Amino acid sequence: MITEIKGYVKASHKAFTKVTALIVALAIMCAVTAFAASPSFYVDIYDGNEITRVLTSKSDPKTIVSQAGVKLDDRDKLDSTGFTAGEDSALRIYRSATVSFTDIDGNTIYTVFAGTVQDLLEELDVTLSDGQLITYPLDTILKDGMDVRVTNSYDVSVTADGNTSSFTMGEGTVRDALNRVGVTLGDDDEVSPELDSEVCEGTAITVYRVSYSYRTVTETVEFTKKTEKSAELYTDQQVISQKGVNGSKKVTYCDKTVDGKYASSEAVSTVVLEQTVPQITTVGTKQRPVVVRNLKNNGSPISELSVPSNVTVENGAPTNYSKIITGKASAYTASPTAKTSTGRTVKAGYVAVNPKQIPYGSELWIVSTDGIVYGYAIAADTGGFIHKGKFTVDLFMNTESECKQWGARDVIIYVL
Repeated sequence: MITEIKGYVKASHKAFTKVTALIVALAIMCAVTAFAASPSFYVDIYDGNEITRVLTSKSDPKTIVSQAGVKLDDRDKLDSTGFTAGEDSALRIYRSATVSFTDIDGNTIYTVFAGTVQDLLEELDVTLSDGQLITYPLDTILKDGMDVRVTNSYDVSVTADGNTSSFTMGEGTVRDALNRVGVTLGDDDEVSPELDSEVCEGTAITVYRVSYSYRTVTETVEFTKKTEKSAELYTDQQVISQKGVNGSKKVTYCDKTVDGKYASSEAVSTVVLEQTVPQITTVGTKQRPVVVRNLKNNGSPISELSVPSNVTVENGAPTNYSKIITGKASAYTASPTAKTSTGRTVKAGYVAVNPKQIPYGSELWIVSTDGIVYGYAIAADTGGFIHKGKFTVDLFMNTESECKQWGARDVIIYVL
């Protein structure tokens, strides 16, 4: 009996071993089958400017992001619209950002949000009306500090490089408009209106492509002309006392070209090579003597004053003098002991004048136009005649009869 039982036990043990082996084999087969049913695939995770690629067999987006070692904050947003489990696909992470939103009336709110401008508008339940725009394209990813604003739309044009682009934009500057159409400015380029000008309806922006070039030339410098006066020459005489000579200079110009066409030049440096010599013309100031014909009394003077040795008289007139005054002369007399206004004792040759016209002490030579030579005289007196304006000079005579004989005559007064 005991032997049979042992045999049964042995038989049972062998059967158990076979069953166990079969179960293990089945488990291995199931594991292989399960593994074959879940193949690996690539997922690109877009996180701002960074892209992380991970090989995975997981189907849960958050698990895949965690597997890639990318951390998500509570306010970050995981966009799985481009993800398909089991296929090469993509996930996008929108990081939370502190942004502001300003409506068309200028009301501003601040919020922390993750997503695009379109997502923010949907979150705030904002619908744009006709004629309104948003300051960023709708697919723009929100970043810290962005000010999303609703603005009025304006029709704007930009002309650059021979092409004109017309488009609609929101509130902004000329600089924003250029950025909108991708027009870049060179260092010397110009734009109208100015870059910081606000656009409005119908703003037409023109970009001028400007370039500068330099050239150096040698130029002639024309001499200048000057005039000098000389009492040695008569008024109808002039001579070139110094001949003019042209000079030369080296000039560097900066030429401005706008849109390929010459616009202007500016001298930026000048070097004198040869100095000019001015031309000097000397003109006379001395009046020619008035020729008095038919001198009376053989030209004998009435004046009793001695003629200075430096005064030369020919044909009743001096040869040297500073100027000539023409006018009318009267005559007067007084007691031989009378004094002139300058303190001299009266004498034929001391004459009365308007001292504002002929200063006291002036040396004169006086002759009438009809040939009577009064002769050498000194301005030594004055009188009431100057207020009447009829006479230029009042000649002293020794007697009343001489005064009457003289009367009033046209005279030539040579100022010596």
